[in-house]
Amino acid sequence: MKLLVAATFGVTLMAAFAAGAQERAPLHACDTLAGNPIDPEHVGTGVRTEDIRVEQAVAACLDAVARYPKEPRFMFQLGRAYRQGRRIADALQWYQAAADLNYPGAWNSLGVMYSQGDGVTADCVKAATYFQLAAAKGYPAADVNMRTLGCVRQV
Repeated sequence: MKLLVAATFGVTLMAAFAAGAQERAPLHACDTLAGNPIDPEHVGTGVRTEDIRVEQAVAACLDAVARYPKEPRFMFQLGRAYRQGRRIADALQWYQAAADLNYPGAWNSLGVMYSQGDGVTADCVKAATYFQLAAAKGYPAADVNMRTLGCVRQV
């Protein structure tokens, strides 16, 4: 009887956990046109920032965000496309939306923007905070960015 109760509880617990875990969206043109190849959470091969074809990437990522409104990967990638197209306010909006959903790539990108004063007032503390959040979630570039952040002094 105890074994049956434990097994039933275990199945119930696994089902509850699975229901709470969000299923990832499938590969989309947004991934191909704006995915960051160094992002541990990217899907597909991705594209270097300088190779983003802005108009196509924005269109694809807007479609992806509309189809999968809770997928932070697409929000982050839309932010990348907008930033490459120098639509900084739009990039900040979408990076922040992805960051609000705890997406490490978005935290790193916000850190870069705050460290450089790109579309925002330069703020070393905000930059360092974003880099630390991203690094804690395993985003590789965030460690490098944190170490090279000019306003942080190593003592």
